[in-house]
Amino acid sequence: MSLSRQQIRELSFQAIFALEINSDQDKALLKKVLFKQNTIDDYFNELVDGVFAVHKELEEKYKPYLKDNWSLERISKTADIAMQIGLFELTSRIDIPKKVSLDQATELAKNFGDESDGKFVNGVLAHFVS
Repeated sequence: MSLSRQQIRELSFQAIFALEINSDQDKALLKKVLFKQNTIDDYFNELVDGVFAVHKELEEKYKPYLKDNWSLERISKTADIAMQIGLFELTSRIDIPKKVSLDQATELAKNFGDESDGKFVNGVLAHFVS
């Protein structure tokens, strides 16, 4: 069964979240657990490995777009990871329209966080894109 890009982003979000909480986890085992009977998708590997490898650099890219009274420590983990995935796509996947990456990152933040996370991610990434 083939998964949609949206489903792959959701699984990637879960994997990155788990790895950031406990970086000692076996990444290969985590991928198998998340994908269950589905074949692990190349795009999933690209997102998880790519974001995890450069997550600090991605945070530094969105940091200038935060309001003056915001710090990285104040941002929820769900908003942070959603922005990392969005920025990774925006900066490394020119084949994906910017609006799609922005919208999908916003949806990840709303689905795994709350409405305010979605608005926050949308605002920061929209400033990054403009």
